Amino acid sequence: MKFTNVRGEVKLNESMSGHTSFRIGGPADALVVPADRDDLITLLAEIREQGMPYVVLGGGTNLLVRDGGYRGVVISLKQMTAIEVVREYRSLGGSFTVVRADAGAALAGLLSFSVERGLTGLEFATGIPGTVGGALCMNAGTAQGEFGDIVDTVTLLAPSGDLAVRHSEEMGFGYRTANVPSGHIVLDASVILRHGDAGKIKEQVRTLMEQRKARQPWGMPSAGSVFKNPMDEAAGKLIEAAGLKGLTAGGAQLSDKHANFIVNTGNAKAADVLALMETVRAKVLDMHRIRLEPEITIIGED
Repeated sequence: MKFTNVRGEVKLNESMSGHTSFRIGGPADALVVPADRDDLITLLAEIREQGMPYVVLGGGTNLLVRDGGYRGVVISLKQMTAIEVVREYRSLGGSFTVVRADAGAALAGLLSFSVERGLTGLEFATGIPGTVGGALCMNAGTAQGEFGDIVDTVTLLAPSGDLAVRHSEEMGFGYRTANVPSGHIVLDASVILRHGDAGKIKEQVRTLMEQRKARQPWGMPSAGSVFKNPMDEAAGKLIEAAGLKGLTAGGAQLSDKHANFIVNTGNAKAADVLALMETVRAKVLDMHRIRLEPEITIIGED
C-alpha cells in the first residue's frame, strides 16, 4: 500500500486506540492525514486506483473500532480546520452571519468562534465533542437543537473527485442522520447564526456546560451516547429501569452516572463494549419491548 503523490502524513498499521475517544481499537492498514483539500483529492484518486476501502475519521468521538482493526484507509481531516465569516445580512428576524467551517474543525472551536462574535444558534452544541464534519453527518444535537437546524450549505467530495454544493433542504436531516451518500466526504459546512446578546450567550453556554458535566461521565474515555433515543423515550432511562446501570464487561462499564454511556475503565477492548451493548439491547427489548439502535458508528473486524 503506497501513496506516491500524497503530501500529508501517512502511517501504516496504525493502532486506532490513539485516535478515538474510547481509547479502543485495533490497527488500520493506513491512517492518512491529507495536507489540504487538494491533497485529499489526490489521496482519493490513489485509493480509487488501488481499489481500497476507506472511511473518514472525524474527532473519533462517536466511533468504536473493533479489535481486529480496519482493513483499508482511515482518512483524518485534522489539517482542514479553517473557520471564517462568509457574509452578513439582515431580515425580518434580525441580523445574521453565515460562517463557513472546514469539516476537520472542532465543533467546540466553531462554538467559541460564534460566542466571541455574539452569534446565537450553536449553544446546543455546548460540550458536544468531535468535528464539524462528524456533527453534520450524524446531525448531532441535544434537547436544545440539532446541527441541521442551522446549516445553510454543505460541500461534498464524491469518490470520483467531483465537488458538489448542497443546500440544507437537500441534506435530508433527521434524528442523528443526514443524507451523505456512501463514499462522499464532507469538506465544509456553512451555518446561519443570528446576532444576539453576547453576555446572555456566554451565560447560556456556561450553564449548559455545567449541566452536561453534572449528568455525564465527564473526563472518562467514552464515545458519548451509545444508543439513539427511541421515539418519546430516553434510552438512558430505559437502560436504568432494566437494572443495568454500572454493569461491566471486561474493562467496559455502563456508566453509573448516565446509563446510556459506556466508559473505558482502563483496559477495555471493543469486544467488551459490544458485549455490553448486546446485553443492553436484549434486556431492554425483553422488559420494554423496545429495540435500541446504536448511535455510535462501529467499524472494523473482530
